[in-house]
Amino acid sequence: MPGKFDFHREVKLLTDYYKSHDAAAEQIYEEKLDQALLAGISSGHSRYKRFAHHFPWKLTGALLACCLLLFGGWQMWTSDNLGRSAFHASRSDIPSFVYNSMTPKLKDAALHGLYQPINETITQGNYQVTIDGVLADRTEMVVFYTAVNLLGNAPIFARDAKFLDAQGNGLGVMVDYPSSDAKPGTPSNVQHDKFTVSFPNHNVPAQFSFSAKWGHPQASDEAHELMEFPIQLDSSKYAGLEHKIEVNRSATVGPYSFTITDAILNPLTTRVYLRIESAKENLYQSLIDPVLWITQEGSRKSLPMQMSTTNARPNELLIQFDSLYYAKWQDLSFGASGIEEALGKDLKLVLDTEKQKIVSAPNDSVRLTRVVPTEEFIDIYFELDHISDRRALYFDLDEEFTDGDGKKHTLMVGRSSYYRSDEAFETFHYKIKPGNYIQPLTFKLLSYPGTDINQPFEIPLLTGNNPAKQP
Repeated sequence: MPGKFDFHREVKLLTDYYKSHDAAAEQIYEEKLDQALLAGISSGHSRYKRFAHHFPWKLTGALLACCLLLFGGWQMWTSDNLGRSAFHASRSDIPSFVYNSMTPKLKDAALHGLYQPINETITQGNYQVTIDGVLADRTEMVVFYTAVNLLGNAPIFARDAKFLDAQGNGLGVMVDYPSSDAKPGTPSNVQHDKFTVSFPNHNVPAQFSFSAKWGHPQASDEAHELMEFPIQLDSSKYAGLEHKIEVNRSATVGPYSFTITDAILNPLTTRVYLRIESAKENLYQSLIDPVLWITQEGSRKSLPMQMSTTNARPNELLIQFDSLYYAKWQDLSFGASGIEEALGKDLKLVLDTEKQKIVSAPNDSVRLTRVVPTEEFIDIYFELDHISDRRALYFDLDEEFTDGDGKKHTLMVGRSSYYRSDEAFETFHYKIKPGNYIQPLTFKLLSYPGTDINQPFEIPLLTGNNPAKQP
């Protein structure tokens, strides 16, 4: 199916999918969360808690980044009284720079006991990196770190982050990379930041290793230091916290039928599962502006999608939103402005990298902007016109391509992409090995901008108070 995720190739592609992550967190009743936070602190307890490669499903959208109380099991909430119990977590083991970097959702999760201190430091070459702690539930974890350039002349950042299980196998996750811009008001050689790691098709493990190459963002791989951290979590802190809502309601858009089978609430995420069926050839590619509608005290608000994938369950689409786990709400529904269909199957893109031009493409949606040869690789850059912050751009090349003689080659690393708010386009970046290729090069398109069916729909998920903490 066009747009289907390959997690081995998309490990970094979270920038797009989590583009609206921070925006979503800010929308979630910040005032009420702050009030609850203050109430919890005043009673003597407290705590806290993404396209980066993007992906249209990440529906392009960047970045994203709540949890739960370990207090002898579930916090008891009734359907007509969703007030918070006293917080039973301490902030004494959460550094202030970690706590202050958390969104309201993450703070809520941490205050309910889901932050786990790690405090492991590795010094290598001129760089020092500390894993400060991890905030996790079953679906997502946020890894907080401090990176220091000991020379003191520039910040350092991570590239090629990998998350491996105890046997050294990739965990098949989507990683929301931190920004490579230095945070204002901090020393230029010290960077406090976080990775948001989403687990679409299995649970956050109790034991894993995290590795990355650290260095200046403009430096070569050789100028980066590879560091690997073995991490052990207490899985009992996030065991048994999810709440499942059986839905089984449908809507029709053109020839497509969308059935929401269920929604699952977790302290850090809200997930909706859709089954998609078509009366004709299924060329479904994406939803247009999918949102979660919440009614809170008579006021309706929407949360934009953080990410989406077809690999979580057979024949179902998983769409992830920010957490509503601890929020007080009455009604919940899922909606979208329509869908995007692929232009067809077996689409191809043909390039002449020497003349730096597109020989053939399905249409003119994509522009080849430059090809930059270096000793290490050949960089290929494409541009697509940006649609909106809530709309993903689908453009992905297959890992394998052929040259003019039909000889097969493979991409290096995979795709990355980025979008700046002051620009009207999004940039997609690929790397191939250096060399003299027989032109032209032919790439199979895994996804490509398609055709819109602008037909809004909305499906109720639940009417009644938040059930996550009912007795």
